[in-house]
Amino acid sequence: MKLTHIEIITADQLNAADLAFWTQCLKQRPELWGPYFDARYFQAIAKAVPHAFIARLYAGDRLLGFFPFQKRGRIIQAFAAPLTDFQALISVENIDLSDIVSLLKARCFEFQGLIDCADSCENPQPQKRLYADLSAGFETYLSANYEQHKKVFRNTERCRRNLNKDYPDFMFSWEQVTPDVLSWIVNCKRNQYRQSGLHDVFACGWTADMLRALAKQNSDDFGLMAGVYRHGERIIAVEVALKSGSNLHLWFPGYDPAFARYGVGILMTLDIMKAVSGHVRRVDFGCGDEAYKSPLTTHSEPCWEGQVSGARSRHQSLNRMNGLRAQLIRRLRIVRACELKLSGQLHGGWQIVRRAIKRSRLSVSMTVSVVLPELLLRGTYAGF
Repeated sequence: MKLTHIEIITADQLNAADLAFWTQCLKQRPELWGPYFDARYFQAIAKAVPHAFIARLYAGDRLLGFFPFQKRGRIIQAFAAPLTDFQALISVENIDLSDIVSLLKARCFEFQGLIDCADSCENPQPQKRLYADLSAGFETYLSANYEQHKKVFRNTERCRRNLNKDYPDFMFSWEQVTPDVLSWIVNCKRNQYRQSGLHDVFACGWTADMLRALAKQNSDDFGLMAGVYRHGERIIAVEVALKSGSNLHLWFPGYDPAFARYGVGILMTLDIMKAVSGHVRRVDFGCGDEAYKSPLTTHSEPCWEGQVSGARSRHQSLNRMNGLRAQLIRRLRIVRACELKLSGQLHGGWQIVRRAIKRSRLSVSMTVSVVLPELLLRGTYAGF
């Protein structure tokens, strides 16, 4: 369908007709499941995410759908990137993404976890959306996965026995996210970023504000929940998840390093799935090929990483880059999404350079030749 014009609104300006049409689109596209396609997600965080909008898409007078996005200079990204794991056009029409980019007067649309993969995407890199199917119940799920990954689950059982032996009053709870729990997980993740040298996505402030906004949602079928391990009053581990209907997205895990030998990360995930069984059909693990995901998931669906330009791109696509260059640009996109000021982006870029040089023993000039054009030449920090 040929796109003729767009209308830009904020998420809290969606009206009843918009929401009805949005729901209709989701019903006709079953692959758009989970909280990142739920209109309530965008409405809840609308005031927390800087420069975030929704484009109403039109062909003449006919409404075709919606495109949630945020703008960073002349680059557009997923609404609330880098925390939003999946993106899509909320539409049943075949709309050229490059037309949207042009009408938004942007240089390009950067994406990771895109469900739509149109012809306008420039050599997109395939990814997998991994999830566990709990529709038959937790015991059925566990039995099937146990048979396929006996070594992993036997080790998990051993870890649980040791944990219960050493800490007999160790407790698990599945609860709504409180300010104390949210503060604990944000501090935990920030420590992890510091130790790993990765960009601290919570240093910018608005990302934590976004989680606080989600934590205030009181709907029975939408909002933040958390699995929490406690030893007495002490929090040992937390995994924050985002629910939407019968779907649950595992989002931010963290644990006290003193308990690492007990494998509390996998234990937590299993306890959460057991707790939500009967209410949740699918537990989404996001994208990525981390080793722990394979034994815990049952299905995968395709999604993509890459970019779309308004005019046919003259930039080197990820498919034409070596692995290191692609990794550098991926990390720079996280910096670009989080940091609104040039100073913050340059600081984040320099941290990426230092980490790449230290780990890969590349020359400064080679690494900077990737980072500086991405930060400076592509209009990252210009105003909307």
